[in-house]
Amino acid sequence: MNPTDAVPTPCDGTTFRSRLEADWARTLNLNGITWEYEPETFTLPSGTTYIPDFRLPDLGTWIEVKGPNVPRIEKTHEFAQTRDELVLIGYEPLRDDGPRRTRHGYTNWATAHGPSAYFTTCVHCGQSQWTRISRRLECRACLVPMHHDDTVLHRAADRRVRFAEPTDGWESTDWGAEL
Repeated sequence: MNPTDAVPTPCDGTTFRSRLEADWARTLNLNGITWEYEPETFTLPSGTTYIPDFRLPDLGTWIEVKGPNVPRIEKTHEFAQTRDELVLIGYEPLRDDGPRRTRHGYTNWATAHGPSAYFTTCVHCGQSQWTRISRRLECRACLVPMHHDDTVLHRAADRRVRFAEPTDGWESTDWGAEL
């Protein structure tokens, strides 16, 4: 079975619409990121209804998870254009066949609108998060300025943030994020 098939999947007391969404929840958990699943329904300016997959309430961030066979992201783009918050599209993991080859993949994301987002950990409060580079780079959790010279920023293509995929016998405590 394809890991991104839309098969209802229970994880940590929540039943997700797909295994990929459950794996994203595991990835957020392993990075210490608080999340809410489908917390709110929005009516977009076009009149369509939209339910984002994840809200990261401590970070002012939303994530819409999309598998490879679900290309419809128009509503996500429209939603992102109406928000001051960061809106990400979470994809299936990137694989690494190079010297750092892993059994699992690496977290893969893109912004739904606007500048690219980078994954980082605040040196002040320790909160992992996605952020955009701007002249005023600040932690999305504690709002303390982050300095460009002491903040490590990762793009999805850097393949540094592990993606939590369960396999037979695997428990969520077996590994965490690699930064």
